[in-house]
Amino acid sequence: YFLFAQPTIEWEQNYGGSRDDSAESIQQTLDGGYIVAGYSRSNDGDVSGNNGDWDSWILKLDGIGNVQWEQNYGGSGNDQAYSIQQTSDGGYIVAGISYSINGDVSGNNGYDDYWILKLDGTGNVQWKQNYGGSGNDYANSIQQTLDGGYIIAGYSSSNDGDVSGNNGNDDYWILKLDGTGNVQWEQ
Repeated sequence: YFLFAQPTIEWEQNYGGSRDDSAESIQQTLDGGYIVAGYSRSNDGDVSGNNGDWDSWILKLDGIGNVQWEQNYGGSGNDQAYSIQQTSDGGYIVAGISYSINGDVSGNNGYDDYWILKLDGTGNVQWKQNYGGSGNDYANSIQQTLDGGYIIAGYSSSNDGDVSGNNGNDDYWILKLDGTGNVQWEQ
């Protein structure tokens, strides 16, 4: 006979409102809690401040799943967060896409852009920036680098604006930023 240990659920929780809500990225934070990034169309339940259509929705939880804070970021168009990391200063860096030209978003280059948000530890925006060209530019992953900047991976169909060297259709697009969001290189 074989005995198989069943995993124990420490806690579980649903978060969201009456419309669609999707989590895309989670990381444990230095305080033992969790930071979650995704997107939401809700404006009720656990979600407040929707700006229209999909918004990037960031949720900070404590170690047992209680909501410490939540915030929507975006404009009237489609804004979605796909990757979040806690930064060395205790804040957060968020990568995703934006099709908006209003609300929290400015400088759209055409269609969806990489949209990068730098937040402090309580969710206040320290800086935000769109990167891309006239095609679709989707940021899927972000990491802080040893020099205090950021590296972003995604894909792009652009060959203008911030994007150069497209080989046809969608290409990997890697973007290296300094700590304040200035482009150091792209490929």
